[in-house]
Amino acid sequence: MWHWIDGGPTDLGNLVLLCVYHHHVMHAEEWRIVFEQGIPSFIPPRWIDVEQKPLRNIRVDYPLTL
Repeated sequence: MWHWIDGGPTDLGNLVLLCVYHHHVMHAEEWRIVFEQGIPSFIPPRWIDVEQKPLRNIRVDYPLTL
């Protein structure tokens, strides 16, 4: 994910829908978002996970293969 303030595009391929609370958590706690096969994964800050393994929201996650 490339933040628009840093010149990132504001198109659907670079957007993630978050509620207000989680939007602020992402900025305040320095989480990062990456896309894996077009699906967002969330990378926690080192103080939460030293290895910074990408996490996915399995409650709304779509299968990678259909």
